[in-house]
Amino acid sequence: MQKIFKIYKGLQRPLVFKMFKGKYIYWAAGSMVSGIISGGIASSIFSSVVGISVMLGVTIPSLLYTIERQRKGMYAKKKETLIFIIKPSYKFRK
Repeated sequence: MQKIFKIYKGLQRPLVFKMFKGKYIYWAAGSMVSGIISGGIASSIFSSVVGISVMLGVTIPSLLYTIERQRKGMYAKKKETLIFIIKPSYKFRK
């Protein structure tokens, strides 16, 4: 009698963090980090109020852009509504 073992092959489902899936987790993390860095630079140069407004001004639009790109799909696909006619590359000889 043979023993049968199940092989564990990773997560078995897509990686999801909060509302971001797959590669968009990294996009969201990059948006947060870029907002924090730009807000920190602005607050060190000007004031803390300007730094907070710059941080929010960078983070929120970039997160909204990430959410919109995720909604469109994992891969950027062009949706053509045209009809393409492709000529055959072979020729019949009689």
